[in-house]
Amino acid sequence: MNGLKLVRVDFRLIHGQVITKWSKLIDASTIIVVNDQLAQDEFLADIYVMAAPSGMDVQVISKEQFIQLAFDGQYELGKILVLFKNIEDTKYVVEKGVKFQQVQIGGLGSGNGRTSVVKGISIDQNDVNNLNFIENHGANVTFQVTPEETKLSLDKAKKKVR
Repeated sequence: MNGLKLVRVDFRLIHGQVITKWSKLIDASTIIVVNDQLAQDEFLADIYVMAAPSGMDVQVISKEQFIQLAFDGQYELGKILVLFKNIEDTKYVVEKGVKFQQVQIGGLGSGNGRTSVVKGISIDQNDVNNLNFIENHGANVTFQVTPEETKLSLDKAKKKVR
């Protein structure tokens, strides 16, 4: 899946300056939003499509569609930014056999016993367990909100979670 230039988990999905910076950094030509709820809601999906940088191809698809397209070799070429809304969806795709080289955690809200590991990114023990699973299946998991910030490894993030 050499066409996947960035796989990112960010509850905001496509949003403002951050996504613009990442899409420019990897010279993305396509953004794929993987989210079952949005894939079934054309109105909401269109809002995300309109939020993307102009000229960008945006696809909103379900987890199952993403898995099938991955197995069909659709992500071998291109400059693709993949966005997941949460860690659970990312883990699900990995459980089904999709292999990522890297998964970037870019924005997860606080609350409900979550611990801030980087400004703008909070995780809990369940997230740690899911990220361990993803990393144990071949992906380098890092935390980074913007390209200007230093990446934080999963090992360092885990030390901050109680």
